[in-house]
Amino acid sequence: MVSLFTTFTAIQYEFCLSALLPLKAKKTSSIREIRRDQLSRAAFEAVARYGLRRTTFEKVGELAGVSKGVVLHHFPDKTVLLEAVFRRSNSLLSETLVELYRHATTPCERLWAIVIANFFETIFNQRVCQAWVSLASEIPHSAQCQRIQSACNARIDSNLRHALKHFLSTEDAHHAARQLGLLIDGIWVRGGLQSGALSSKAAIDEMEFALLKLLPSDEGSVRQHRQARKKIEKVAGIALGSRAYQDRVLQL
Repeated sequence: MVSLFTTFTAIQYEFCLSALLPLKAKKTSSIREIRRDQLSRAAFEAVARYGLRRTTFEKVGELAGVSKGVVLHHFPDKTVLLEAVFRRSNSLLSETLVELYRHATTPCERLWAIVIANFFETIFNQRVCQAWVSLASEIPHSAQCQRIQSACNARIDSNLRHALKHFLSTEDAHHAARQLGLLIDGIWVRGGLQSGALSSKAAIDEMEFALLKLLPSDEGSVRQHRQARKKIEKVAGIALGSRAYQDRVLQL
């Protein structure tokens, strides 16, 4: 599955008196990108709150604090809006993983950064899981959404294979990455479909069980994995749970 996870870059302006007209064009483009990003966040929030079928341009506008006309200016139909929501959902996972990679210094920690990025409580909760299931139901009907999801799946598979090659042969790493990718998808679907919430800890526990079955599980290896999990979970609690991170990535 993925996963829900695209990055949001800071806009920097370079003031140059000799290039006033190019600067003006760049500034206009940047403002448009900022507005589209804001509306993509609002659309994802609308799907999380109301479900895909009940998400309307009016509700997206209300959440973003703009009129329906502004939403239609940037997203002329619901298909384009849906594609933006897909990109937004996948960006959450990407941004989370990038943040955790910054603190991972060993192969074990980098592997666990992938796991925690997919299931940390800021990202993995019943509301977001339900939104993803609602979005996933539209994938067969949209070629563009299929391409976006295929790219996301390929990225997750690549990340897993790169991390697993430190523990397994190239062939085994390929198969293990596929198994873990399927498990990630399955946990997300289960989290969105069952009536009670599936906790972040329970999801990560499932991943740990699978990892220790797929990888060498001697006493030393098990200890290293559990130490790595403990460290990355602690880092995630600080880095991903901070108000600054949530304002930058998660909030409208």
